[in-house]
Amino acid sequence: MNRESTLYKVVLLGILCAVCGLLLAGVNAITEPIISEAAIANEKANLEKIYPGASFAAVDYTDDSGMIQGVYSADGLGMIYKVKGTGYNADGFTFLLAFNEDGSVGGFQVLEENETAGFGKRCFEEEYVSEIDALTSSDTAPLLSGATLTSTAIQKGFEAAKALFNASH
Repeated sequence: MNRESTLYKVVLLGILCAVCGLLLAGVNAITEPIISEAAIANEKANLEKIYPGASFAAVDYTDDSGMIQGVYSADGLGMIYKVKGTGYNADGFTFLLAFNEDGSVGGFQVLEENETAGFGKRCFEEEYVSEIDALTSSDTAPLLSGATLTSTAIQKGFEAAKALFNASH
């Protein structure tokens, strides 16, 4: 085959692409478990903020709200729901909400938020968090005056997690 022909160049390029694809697949096969394990370890560190020392397992779920980002069982203690909501800040916020086996709230832990100081940020301060912590899976999360968008998003996330918890208990 003539090295100057178009067919030769196409075949050579195809072979090079196939070799590169195989190498990339091999590297992915080696690094994927390591990356996955690191992500699980990071998630477990967050889950342990609610149930320290517990054994956790990811749970399959179907969420119609689109707010639930993960569901985890804490062996014999309860369920933890990772919730993503959008308040006043378009970047949104993420929190963990746990329900104990008896249906009481086991914890409310903020993972990330960028809400406005003095307004939406109040939803992640002790006064409001203690109200959430006092709820059960049959209650509705309270709205916070002056932080309506953020507290409404928390309320919707609470309802989504509550629906999944109540459906499984």
